[in-house]
Amino acid sequence: MADDPDEQRLARSIIYVIYVHGGEAATIVRGNARGAALAGQLAQAKSWIRVLGIIQRRQAAANYRELG
Repeated sequence: MADDPDEQRLARSIIYVIYVHGGEAATIVRGNARGAALAGQLAQAKSWIRVLGIIQRRQAAANYRELG
C-alpha cells in the first residue's frame, strides 16, 4: 500500500465499513459504489468496487471455514 493516499483511503474505508456495518457491509458498499458512479465520481466508484471485492472474498473465506 505504501504511501499512496488513494490506497490509504481505501484501507480506511474497508476497516470502517466492516467494523460499523458488519454483515451489511457489502450492501452499504454497493450503495456507495452506485452513488459515486451516478455522481460521475468514477475513481471513487472503482475504489468502492475494490472494497466490495475484498469484503466478498472475506465473507466467502469465513463461509468456507464454517463448512470445513
